[in-house]
Amino acid sequence: MATAAIQRRPGVDEKFHGITPNAGQNVTDAVEQALEPVQSLPGLPGHDASTHWLSVSPYPEPEHLLDLQSLGTPCRLLALALTTLAPATAEYAITKYQDAIDWSSVMSRLRSLAHRDDYTWTRHEFYVVDFRSKLMRDIDSDLLFKLDKLSHVEATQSGGLLKYWYGVPDGDRRNLATCVWRSKQDAINGGTGPWHRQARAIIPKMYEEIDVRGVRLTIDDGVSSWSFAPY
Repeated sequence: MATAAIQRRPGVDEKFHGITPNAGQNVTDAVEQALEPVQSLPGLPGHDASTHWLSVSPYPEPEHLLDLQSLGTPCRLLALALTTLAPATAEYAITKYQDAIDWSSVMSRLRSLAHRDDYTWTRHEFYVVDFRSKLMRDIDSDLLFKLDKLSHVEATQSGGLLKYWYGVPDGDRRNLATCVWRSKQDAINGGTGPWHRQARAIIPKMYEEIDVRGVRLTIDDGVSSWSFAPY
């Protein structure tokens, strides 16, 4: 992930201390307990909230924000560029990954940001997760959403998650979700927490099909080209 671990944020990290699901606890009860309203963050010394905290997911609350100060320049610029990430087609759930997302717009933004910062972009690699799914009928969508949200907090606290996005299931209940990480190791670290384990545990009750693939995103010198390959 980042060159430095994301710092603990008073009032946010403490909220989840000691609140973890266990074998003797009802998953829904644990989720509801952890999702009690979070107070807005107090002033953060050395941090300008309007500049250094970036929304990189569907979740806008403070505990989901990325600290840009925790990143080296390439990751910081890519995270900013990824705020433009959007589908390239309405059929993204069944479209080849590199064609499902409008990567041209992301890379155009990345070039502009590098130029703005007078930064010479050299070849860098990043780790991407391509998550395809088909939901079962009549699932507990509230529980699925809540576990996803709590898992994102874990990933954010672990550090280095540059972008998380998911679409809307199509008429066949198929969907695409994706996340971009600084490295594969960061992705592994970010997925080891108790909420991720609970999210994996409910897969048989939620999905008819899942297909999760690791992808290497390579962005060449000057952001002149980019490519995707199996990791």
